[in-house]
Amino acid sequence: MPAKYALIGEPVDHSLSPAMQNAAFAAAGMDAEYAALRVSRDGIAAAVDALRSDHSGFNVTTPLKEVILPFVDALTDVAESALAVNTVRIEKGKLTGHNTDGAGFVDALLDVWKLEPRRLIFCFLGSGPAARAIAQAVARRNALRIMCWSRNPLTSAQIGEPPDSRPDVLVSALPQDAEIPPDVLDTIGGATHVFDLNYRATRSPVPDAIGRSRTDGLPLLLHQGAQSFKWWTGVDAPLDAMRKALG
Repeated sequence: MPAKYALIGEPVDHSLSPAMQNAAFAAAGMDAEYAALRVSRDGIAAAVDALRSDHSGFNVTTPLKEVILPFVDALTDVAESALAVNTVRIEKGKLTGHNTDGAGFVDALLDVWKLEPRRLIFCFLGSGPAARAIAQAVARRNALRIMCWSRNPLTSAQIGEPPDSRPDVLVSALPQDAEIPPDVLDTIGGATHVFDLNYRATRSPVPDAIGRSRTDGLPLLLHQGAQSFKWWTGVDAPLDAMRKALG
């Protein structure tokens, strides 16, 4: 019987994670399957109980990365620091929560632009769990400075100072329909690189004129997924197969 893995969140119909992870399992010759399961905030307790009994692991996406914290038995240091979980491993009925967003972003930065966070200035737009995990990861890699703007000044202050200068890397963790105030756009307008964490979105909150180079969130999806795969299985992820599955 194949090992079972899943993605939980709402919405998940658009997700490319099943195609990517199923391609990875096939390329690695593993008898395993991965499915997307629509789970709301109200349904998380029942969903976790079901997953605990017959799955080997799962990913967690919006809006559950923080909601799931009380439902796991243990957290890795990275997940505890970020107070957010995007990956869960199940061993003998015990759930351990982890977060691969930060490490995945660092790998994606190197993949796309051959950049290391060291001595770079970052500005984050949005202060949700993904932004928080990624900001902590680049801080651990000796980023020179971290700034943040969001509609919630309290949570943005936990990530970084208000933007007051041009960043090297602008990271948008905003919904695609968000509006950025004109004064913030003026401040960050000279950003060199723009990384929008959404993938295949119809719109980016960051105007096209900002950034000499840009990427959407597909490289992050690839690399955080590869980190999840290795953490579940102990085997290096077959990146070429995963990349091909993402198109």
